[in-house]
Amino acid sequence: MLELLIAAGAALLAVLGMVAGRLLTSTGLEDIEAEYAPEEEPRQRGFVAVLDRVGAPLLPLAVRLHGRQRLQRLDTVIRRAGRPEGVTLTMFVRRESGLVLFGVVFGLLFTLQDLWTVGAPMAVVLCGWMRLWLYTEAAKRRRQIDAELPDFLDVLAVTVTAGLGFRQALERVCEFHGGALAAEMRTALQEMNVGASRRQTFVALRERSRSAAVGTFVTALLQAEELGVPLADALTGIASDVRREHAENVRQRAARAVPMVSLAVTMTILPGALILIVSAVLVANAGVLGGLF
Repeated sequence: MLELLIAAGAALLAVLGMVAGRLLTSTGLEDIEAEYAPEEEPRQRGFVAVLDRVGAPLLPLAVRLHGRQRLQRLDTVIRRAGRPEGVTLTMFVRRESGLVLFGVVFGLLFTLQDLWTVGAPMAVVLCGWMRLWLYTEAAKRRRQIDAELPDFLDVLAVTVTAGLGFRQALERVCEFHGGALAAEMRTALQEMNVGASRRQTFVALRERSRSAAVGTFVTALLQAEELGVPLADALTGIASDVRREHAENVRQRAARAVPMVSLAVTMTILPGALILIVSAVLVANAGVLGGLF
């Protein structure tokens, strides 16, 4: 009996040791990324490889500091950006940790040399670079979706008019379209294939893309479905509205760019022109000015 108790105790200690080892080596991201993380991360080179190597020891601490809710929000932003360069949540946190470490080190070095005016901005830039890059990529993807949506809807309307059902037409159009919008539509099709309703799928698409044009499309599509409007006519009208809205957004961006162009011209061309004029005046009147001085 005693031998059995000793064996059971030894087995229990072995199991507890394995669980403790798992907890010590786990980053806490495995459950979050289990469904979509790649089997093997691509081999990186250059500065990115240095960031991965430097940030790897800091990854468990960074995960605990973020917390599960913040990690889930961050993962949502990464997916909304279309996973630029194949980045996952683990890769992002690891590289951000490496950049934060570099920022702290360089900031301290410059501060110790009484160059805190250089060290502080460098530390801020390095610590916030990954977030800035991610939100920039998300905005770029949103603009790409806005630009692709009108043509996509035109082709979809023609395909529906030809007699295909909405889901079959969507699959057909996605086969011949690339880009961010087609990727989002393929995700929507996968969700519908596993049992999600059309309303749930397109509401999730609207929330995921955060695009004004996609929001207009989803709202109009759901209203047309509720009111019984023919799908082909609804898609044609939605495409027209989205194209008009996109053209208005382009005009607004062009209007906002005019002051920036004027500022660039003022800061670059005007000083050069003044230098040329003053230099020409000085060269032309070199004799008179030499006599004065």
